Amino acid sequence: SFHIMKDKIINNFIKIAYMKKLTYVLIISILIVSCDDKNCYIQNVYVNEFIDLSLPEHIEIKTPGNTIFVEGGVRGIMIYHGVGNNYIAYERNCSYEPCLPCSSIDSVNSGIAYCACCTSAFNVASNGEPLNTPALLPLKIYQSKLNINNDILHISN
Repeated sequence: SFHIMKDKIINNFIKIAYMKKLTYVLIISILIVSCDDKNCYIQNVYVNEFIDLSLPEHIEIKTPGNTIFVEGGVRGIMIYHGVGNNYIAYERNCSYEPCLPCSSIDSVNSGIAYCACCTSAFNVASNGEPLNTPALLPLKIYQSKLNINNDILHISN
């Protein structure tokens, strides 16, 4: 009877140890699977664009408060004309889950840029700060410099 009791106790300890081990393996497996192994961030690409603001396709940006989209960057560049001759060039790749194929700024209305992919909105008049979730980070900004004649905007990084 003592040996039977001893065997039951040992078997229970083995079962408990096995269950704990199984629980740890299960938790670690869930963590590994739930972690996205993709590097989901806005890529750093070389940007060195010269935008001729006198061209008909860019004439709209001459008016303060207006925005245009141009080629360059990761998903394109969005140029916002602020006060005076202040131009801000943003990456169109949305800051929320930028590796998704649909993650880009697709429209701007009254200084607010929108991503239809995640429904985030950004204030392009204020350094691209997010106005709502899910985005928590601002839009990426490129350097922009207007030449002396105010007709060529140089966008770079």
